[in-house]
Amino acid sequence: MAEFAVIKESDAPRPSRQTGRLAARMREYEKFVEGVPAGKVGKLTPARGETPRGVALRVSRAAKRMNRSINTWVVDDVVYFTGA
Repeated sequence: MAEFAVIKESDAPRPSRQTGRLAARMREYEKFVEGVPAGKVGKLTPARGETPRGVALRVSRAAKRMNRSINTWVVDDVVYFTGA
């Protein structure tokens, strides 16, 4: 079982910020979400080594960071998404 403790806030380490490749990927997916106007559907074809589920998860997380609600679905290994 995990060991639990309560410490002072000043003794806790600061959270790290996302930098580098991860931050760039996050911005990329946020741009995908921004680029789909109302009444249109975004289409993402996974690159080699990516899974449709992973791509759908990244676009969903990007929308959540932007306080947007989207619907995603996968057909023939292609991810589609639209604003809800």
